[in-house]
Amino acid sequence: MLINAIRAENLKSRHSNMWVAVLILPLLTAAIGAIIYGINASANLYDGAVWQQLWLQTGLFYGYFFFPILIAICASYLWRLEHTNHNWNSLMTTPVSRPTIFIAKLVVLTKSILTAQVLLMVFIIIVGKVVFRFEQPIPINMLWWLFMGWFSALSVGAVQLYLSMRIRSFAVPVGLAVCLSIGGLAFHIAGLSEMFPYSQIILGLSSQDEVLPIDSIMTLVPMVLVYTVLFVILATNHLKKADVVAG
Repeated sequence: MLINAIRAENLKSRHSNMWVAVLILPLLTAAIGAIIYGINASANLYDGAVWQQLWLQTGLFYGYFFFPILIAICASYLWRLEHTNHNWNSLMTTPVSRPTIFIAKLVVLTKSILTAQVLLMVFIIIVGKVVFRFEQPIPINMLWWLFMGWFSALSVGAVQLYLSMRIRSFAVPVGLAVCLSIGGLAFHIAGLSEMFPYSQIILGLSSQDEVLPIDSIMTLVPMVLVYTVLFVILATNHLKKADVVAG
């Protein structure tokens, strides 16, 4: 049943404009990171690890704002069809279980997040090799950043998918993501990145450190899973209680 639900969500997402955001936001992020890196490099502010510095300049914008906004856009698109033309009624009468409905959308959302991560990595490599002609080899740590950035975004994905389910408006959950990202920045500055989904992304991308410390990983991983499971449960309970005409 879950596999069929995932296939159905994949089919719906193929005709969605969310893939434009998946392409454009990583590209825009890489471009901004390249500009800032170029300005600082011309002032001789960098020494040594050029790939890490390029990632830092890119990750600052991506983790703080662009990545959560991208996730919010994708989550809103995944619920957009159900919130239009009385399709919510059809959803409430479908024989598919309530947990399956939400988990299927979450799987498709995580796929879009992973796609964005891969694209960002590709764009950073292109910038480093083609634009700045880095002679240093591409560090293997970049693959680790990619994975941890994707994993740490799962909790934000669950939160945004829940918000987009509860709120019919497409734009409001995206606006909330911006506000929550500011909160995530505050948690990060306070040294509590592991405790809040929108700061977990910053820590997962490891945009501030060359290598994510093992003690941070040991705290981050269970907290991401806790938030993800929590919002899956909240969403499932809401769907079970939702009226046919509530959508």
